[in-house]
This record gives sequence, structure tokens and C-alpha cells, in this order.
Amino acid sequence: MQESEGAALKRSERPVLPGDKIATIEEFVAGENALTNGDFVISKKVGIVSPDMKRRVINVLPVRSEDSKIPKVGDFVIGTVESAQGAIAQVKIEAINDQRSDKSFTGMLLVHEEGRKRSSFSSPVKAGDVIRAQVFSTKNAIFHLTIDAPDCGVIFTVCSNCGEEVVALSKDRVKCTSCGWVEERALSDEFVKYSRSRPPQ
Repeated sequence: MQESEGAALKRSERPVLPGDKIATIEEFVAGENALTNGDFVISKKVGIVSPDMKRRVINVLPVRSEDSKIPKVGDFVIGTVESAQGAIAQVKIEAINDQRSDKSFTGMLLVHEEGRKRSSFSSPVKAGDVIRAQVFSTKNAIFHLTIDAPDCGVIFTVCSNCGEEVVALSKDRVKCTSCGWVEERALSDEFVKYSRSRPPQ
């Protein structure tokens, strides 16, 4: 029994990204850098899954990054939106090509109109959203980001009205499973696919 748990623990110690499902709520309680989202416990950070088998708590531990890694044109980054207004948002970059970065890089997200149906008065991302984006320019030492690239967009978000879980209505809109609030988001294909795989609300 002891060997079995040790083997399970070793398999669980794997790298994860923000929004990744790491356990079900029947198996574990959300611990450090994790939170409950529907029937699952998901990661809030880039890191390594570390379950506490005795207390049935699952944590995500940050991992060290390569000190020399700097975002360059063509790289894919994951980050948290710090502020957003219209088609421009400031993003704290947390991972570069799925490798954690602890250098506190900040990127500027520019959301273009192509392929996105949205109101010109609203932002397609909100503060606190976790996004995957691609670097398309580093002019003037600013990391310019776009989500108009494969597998890019919001990969984790919650309702801005009540803070509860949301599901995708389309690639551009989400609905809160608690209060029913509908709002715009520039969603990743991954987020939409996850929403469609869930049982009807």
C-alpha cells in the first residue's frame, strides 16, 4: 500500500499551467496556488502538482525558471491580466513557452478586430483573467502580445459580477453558472472545448 501511494504521488508531481485540471473535488481539497472550479480543482499558477496524501490537499508549487529566458518574437506566453481598457491590456507574464518565468516581465496585449465579434466599448479580457498569447513585437523594449494566434485567448476566468464559475456560450461570450451574467471574453479554443465537454447546467 505504501509503495502504491508513493508511485501515485510521483505520477502526480507533474508540471501544470494556470487553468489546468489537477484533481476532482471528491479526491482533494484545493491547497496552495489551487482553487475549486465546478467539479474540479485547478491550478492558479505555473508550477508542479504536489498532493498531500494524508490531508487530501493538493498544492501547486512554483518551479525555478531559466534566468536567461527573455520573451522574443514568436514565443507563446501565459500571463495574468493586470488591467484592461478597450482593446489594450497590461499582462504580467508568468510563463514563456510553458516554462515558468519569475522575472516579472510585463506585456502589452493588443486585441485586433479580426475574427472577434465584440462591442467597441468593452474589453474582451478582464483584470484577473489568465491568457495565452504570442509575442509579435519587442519594439522599444515592450513585449507586444496578440491573442489572434493558434490556441491563444483567455484560458481561465470567472464572472466579473459575482466571481463564480463561467462557461462559454461561444468563442466570444461567457455565462455565469451562478448568477446568469453574460459578458464578452476573447476565449481560447481550449476554454471553449472544456465548456462544451461539461454536463448541461
